[in-house]
Amino acid sequence: MAVYGGTGTISGSSYGDLSKNDAFTIQKKMLPIAKRLLTFAKFAQKETKPQKQGLEIRHRRYERFPIVDTPIAEGVTPDFSSLEHTTLMHTLKQYGSYVNTTDVQLAAAADPVLKIISERQATQAGETIDFLSFKVFRAGTSVKYVGASATARGHVDMHIGGAVTAVDDPGNGATLGPIQTAIRALQNNDATKIKNKLKASVGVATEPIRESYVAICHPDLQQDIQGLPNFVPVEKYPDQGDVIEGEIGGVEGVRFITTTQAVPFKDAGDTTGAGAGSVSTGGVNNDVYPVLIFAEDSIGCATLGGMDSLRSKVVMPKPGPGDPLGQRGTVAWDTFYSCVILQDLWMYRLEVACTRLT
Repeated sequence: MAVYGGTGTISGSSYGDLSKNDAFTIQKKMLPIAKRLLTFAKFAQKETKPQKQGLEIRHRRYERFPIVDTPIAEGVTPDFSSLEHTTLMHTLKQYGSYVNTTDVQLAAAADPVLKIISERQATQAGETIDFLSFKVFRAGTSVKYVGASATARGHVDMHIGGAVTAVDDPGNGATLGPIQTAIRALQNNDATKIKNKLKASVGVATEPIRESYVAICHPDLQQDIQGLPNFVPVEKYPDQGDVIEGEIGGVEGVRFITTTQAVPFKDAGDTTGAGAGSVSTGGVNNDVYPVLIFAEDSIGCATLGGMDSLRSKVVMPKPGPGDPLGQRGTVAWDTFYSCVILQDLWMYRLEVACTRLT
């Protein structure tokens, strides 16, 4: 997300009653808050669509050349290789929200109302973008439903360690089977481990991280993940400067990050263990938790050039049509965003049950 401005195309009226300088000041405070909450976009290819060129984004995925295992015959020209690519398209959409204010609220409140609203809106924006990303990325086609005979979401009845959860024996019998299945699938598809992530700062630069696949899931799964064999908690990493926001630890070269935006499918699993040993919203069927495991260049996100930050718009209470006494105002934000799966074979989803804690 870049800071607004610098193009000379955005007028002061775009920010309501804010001057450009005041708008930039608010945005510089909002952006770090919002970007800390962007879990999925940190590991995505970042594209920026220039203004006045529509809202459609095109990504091109160039395919690998095949291995040449046939020797060249003397004097015979061999067959040539063709550069093949797949074009993926998605469309930017505008998102935003606003809060009503009043002249009495702004005049009488003991607290800095505009500052509080802006901070809460920064959190709202970050969580919104993160949830939009999750909804797109959880639809990948490479998936393992973890259960005794699970071939679909409705049969999921085991936790990430491949055992039926039990309230009196949580985590017991955990194996690395499901995780190893995901790793093998990614490796067989030549999926490269992630080496960089988006910086949690105002710019769009990336910073290097320790090579790994990255798994993102809901915090409810933390205890089950910590019960996996050979799990290394984040506190024991030799390089604490390498820790990613929300990371809880790693196992088998997969780093686990939690976010509340990775919501489960409520009551979507099997009945085995539901309500007794496993989390179940309705008490009959297991809630099913997606664990999304990403490799390099598996996902992409896009914004509109010059408009990929949070644009603040403040209208102070003042007399006008429909408000002759100037009693009402608004504080708002908006942004343009879209995301896409670039390569299904370079991401993998585990769908698991979650141990119920007592």
